[in-house]
Amino acid sequence: MKRFLSLIVDSRPRWPPRCCCLSSLRVSSTTPVSSCGPSLNIAPKKPKRRINANVDVSALLDCVPRNPGAHAELSTAELERKVEEWSKMSPEELDKLCQQLEQQEKEESRVLEEDSLYQMDVSLRERSNAAVRVFWKDVGVAGLDGHSDWYTVLVDGRKVKAFGSNNVLAIPSEAMAYACAYEYGEQKEYLNKLLMPLTDICSGALTVAPQMIAPRVDYLMSFYQNDNMYFRSPPVAAEQDKLISPIAEWFSQTFEVHVPRILGIGHPQIHPSSTLKVRDHLLSMSMNPYQIVALCVAAQFTSSLLLPLAMFHKVVDLPTALTINRAEEWHNMRTQGVIEGYHDIREAD
Repeated sequence: MKRFLSLIVDSRPRWPPRCCCLSSLRVSSTTPVSSCGPSLNIAPKKPKRRINANVDVSALLDCVPRNPGAHAELSTAELERKVEEWSKMSPEELDKLCQQLEQQEKEESRVLEEDSLYQMDVSLRERSNAAVRVFWKDVGVAGLDGHSDWYTVLVDGRKVKAFGSNNVLAIPSEAMAYACAYEYGEQKEYLNKLLMPLTDICSGALTVAPQMIAPRVDYLMSFYQNDNMYFRSPPVAAEQDKLISPIAEWFSQTFEVHVPRILGIGHPQIHPSSTLKVRDHLLSMSMNPYQIVALCVAAQFTSSLLLPLAMFHKVVDLPTALTINRAEEWHNMRTQGVIEGYHDIREAD
């Protein structure tokens, strides 16, 4: 303790005994302080440190499947292959592998501590408050130089950058690129990123390192505990059963778990073994950054894991999914009326 206190005393700034010595200080601001002797200028505050994931975007574009969904297979074949490969290793090789895995775990821990995208709020991260004025007249789509089957958005012939990044917005499909271009074309006067969800998703995916995918799977599992697909509202229970039953049957057969049905208010009582089984299945899907970010956004919007997964695997289409998600709300709007400031905003979203 004495040593610690002595370090504090020694580290205190030692100011000169006379005001005239202040002239020797180096300053970087032009604001004078009129005290005694020569003027003293105050150095500006240091900007807040921004933590960014060290992601090589060019490497990411080379390794991400060009067709989103192509490699997201519900299979444990890759895990079985690795186990078989490890079983043939010598003790020395296994020891070397353990050291590599430990080093990888340390790197993952470092990246996860810096990850601020659990909520996928890319457009809400801290940055300059200056609004971007809409200056462009033409919006288009072009291929990404050096990366086959990748696209970007052009405004007046110039490539746009991802939100909160200096990297070009990279989009893995032409249809998605045109959807993002449409969002740019709909902007008026100032850029409103809250009205550009698809561009926001693509921007967020570019910041997701491989170490950041597993924590997002854990985030998805929080929706599994109280999934919207478990519950039925008594006035529209029959309609909900008709729409939700195919999803519940598919999920139960595919993931080999029980899907509860609760009329009104109740607790799903999901068994821990079911949670682990579903989590393992999600990890085995080997989703790319675009897929995991999109799935998280869909889970947030629907308060469900089952429904986005059903759309992902084409069990239901988008119109049906929206009908399922808002069946009770639409019933309340028909019987109780529309609440201004809530239902109208939901309709716009």
